[in-house]
Amino acid sequence: MDNQTPLQHHRYPATESEYEAELTETENEFAEQLEAVEEKAHKEIQRYLLWGSLGVVVNISVFYLFNNIFGVEYQISNLIAWVFSVQASFWIDKKLVFKHASAHPFRDMGKFYGTRVFTYVLEALILYVGISLLSFHATITKVIGHGLAIFGNYFFSKWFIFNKKTQKTTN
Repeated sequence: MDNQTPLQHHRYPATESEYEAELTETENEFAEQLEAVEEKAHKEIQRYLLWGSLGVVVNISVFYLFNNIFGVEYQISNLIAWVFSVQASFWIDKKLVFKHASAHPFRDMGKFYGTRVFTYVLEALILYVGISLLSFHATITKVIGHGLAIFGNYFFSKWFIFNKKTQKTTN
């Protein structure tokens, strides 16, 4: 779609019916382009939900392992789980979700970690409130906190890290 040429007018409509026909043709072309963009976005979200679930599994599993099996304090377990899942999620998002090609993957990784810090802090705060203040079950609180972080992670990844403008300027 990026390599399409703009509409070319070799002659302008002379009558109102010609104008209406031209307008309808232009509207139809625009509607087709809009539909293609919406379909691409829908497929991207589906890929994010499918492949992103692997990052979630890594995060929750590592948290559960360290907190419940090894008896590590919940915030430390959360930090360890975050490191593992962010690393897994970076490569999953880069290759399978956003299909982002870049000559600078470590720069992209730095931005990825930088944005994930924000959602990590949000999740740590939710864990503190849920576990320390409200005495909720640690793993259930982790699932809720991570679920909220997923939404922020998608938008940061989509618009800040793996966007097409970044891809074009870094290649």
